[in-house]
Amino acid sequence: MKNLALCLLSLTFFLFSGCDRDNHSNRVNMIIGDLSFVETYGFEPDENTDNDLRIRTHLQYVERLLRSKDISFLSKELKNKRTEMLDLLHQYAGNGKYPRNYDYPEESKPCFIDKDGNICAVGYLIEKTAGRKVAETINASHKYEALMDIKNADIDRWIASSGLSKEECAMIQPTYGPNGPGPGPSMPAPNYRYRMKSGFVISSGILIGTNVGLNVLNETNIANGSTNKSVPIVGLLTGAGQIALGAIGYHPDNSKSVDYNYSDQRTLSLINIELGTASMFFSGRNLVRQQKMARRRTSWNVFSFPAGRNQTGVGLSLSRKI
Repeated sequence: MKNLALCLLSLTFFLFSGCDRDNHSNRVNMIIGDLSFVETYGFEPDENTDNDLRIRTHLQYVERLLRSKDISFLSKELKNKRTEMLDLLHQYAGNGKYPRNYDYPEESKPCFIDKDGNICAVGYLIEKTAGRKVAETINASHKYEALMDIKNADIDRWIASSGLSKEECAMIQPTYGPNGPGPGPSMPAPNYRYRMKSGFVISSGILIGTNVGLNVLNETNIANGSTNKSVPIVGLLTGAGQIALGAIGYHPDNSKSVDYNYSDQRTLSLINIELGTASMFFSGRNLVRQQKMARRRTSWNVFSFPAGRNQTGVGLSLSRKI
């Protein structure tokens, strides 16, 4: 039974950690990978995923993320510039005119301005606030470079006056593939409701079923006066595991940073926490009851007896019922 509990816990955390793995070979962003797509749709994109959908999803996700950040340390001027940049980013994401990476057909790369004149997200912000000429000058030397790797005084000056940090700008910068829109009917619409990650659902199902069964066994053991400790010990382990899974999967309701629905995952997380707590309670109750029974089976007594020559001896008796 103990080996079973360890296997269940290992499987739970393996499945849950596995559902967050990032596809490094074809990421839409160098900083956060495809987190935007996974958080929005509940699964990872692949080579058949509409490229424009991935880019638009990423840009909208980063816009929400940056708007939710604490910027109290910025001056009023920089706060206003930051708001202007994020408004422009919102406009750019909605326009849907993204560059194509024509020169690296086997991979996704940042592309500042493509041969058709389409400009990237950060390039668009620069174009609208510093001029197209500045953007074209940057493109001439850094067309396919990741922003964090670019050493350019014009970009550094622009970032310093934008209200954004260099890392935040790098979070905005998508990578672009050569392909345009994919097979639209097979993809969800951009406002598709958030779906829970399969690893979280599977792990929750395993632990819910296991702990419900263990709770029944604990109560049965109590009713029958069983002294088998395996059931309550396993129940404590799986109960703790389910509480941990619920805590990891719980997302607070933060309408400032997201516009999709986390309610299903929050509900399942709370069920995990509540059922895990119940499992630990019933298991602990069973163990305490067994300890009390063990104490009642054991008794001791101090008695006196005549030892001769008008002396009295003292004895100790210890008995245990089997």
